[in-house]
Amino acid sequence: MDKLNSDSKVISASEVNKFVYCPYQWYYERLYGTKQLRALYNERNKELGLDDPTMSNFNKGLKFHKEYKLSPSISTVFAGLLAIALIIAVYVVIFMGWLPW
Repeated sequence: MDKLNSDSKVISASEVNKFVYCPYQWYYERLYGTKQLRALYNERNKELGLDDPTMSNFNKGLKFHKEYKLSPSISTVFAGLLAIALIIAVYVVIFMGWLPW
């Protein structure tokens, strides 16, 4: 295993927060250190032309994580269709006389 930049056995509340938000962020920050990580980040963004100085780091993180999650609109549509199907099934069973008893 690579030697971590921070070999401290004590983990702060801030580190727990970073780990819960993004385990990769926590790991790489402990591995490289904040200063080195920012330099690598800026170098990569400069090469790819991705640097947007108007966007905060928090918003960049939100944008990144949203790309890997199921769109809420898709799950909302699915839940709506499921509810409609359930209502139709109840109507057919109760009002059309398809009760088993």
